[in-house]
Amino acid sequence: MAQYPVLLAGQRITAALLASMLPLEQVKFANTDRAATTTFADDPDLSIALEANATYRVEMYLHYAALDAARFKTMWNVPGTWTGNRSAVGPDQGQILSATSGGNGRWGVHNFSTAVTYGTRDNAGNQCAAIEEGMVTTTTAGTLALQWAQATSNATASRLAAGSYMRVKRLS
Repeated sequence: MAQYPVLLAGQRITAALLASMLPLEQVKFANTDRAATTTFADDPDLSIALEANATYRVEMYLHYAALDAARFKTMWNVPGTWTGNRSAVGPDQGQILSATSGGNGRWGVHNFSTAVTYGTRDNAGNQCAAIEEGMVTTTTAGTLALQWAQATSNATASRLAAGSYMRVKRLS
């Protein structure tokens, strides 16, 4: 598969052309907390506009915290017409991680709109890590966003923490 864009011999490399070949990144510089909700919502920081008729490689590195009673769940909001799947790597749901042990993990491949629930450290401030990645092929333009919520409604907020980020690279 050819890299996007295709450069021709003698073509002048402009700033716009060079920028089009670089990955797009979004970083959370502040925590986002959500309490008493199981309704998925786009994260205010981890979203990127995608073009129509394109294929992208997407990587998300998530730092999150939640009580085990609430947990943390994700899915992806992708443009209207798409193909692809995502993988999810992190603590398996129901796992309570200690400061020194890793616990059991999850290594599944899922549809973008399938809810993935992760285990926690059973603490609203002590963070866990999860990695989600996949390929998105679009036929219509639109926004790619990480959606997340509590798996079980709880008055103590679950958190997607500062330092989480999304990297998107257009492949074709």
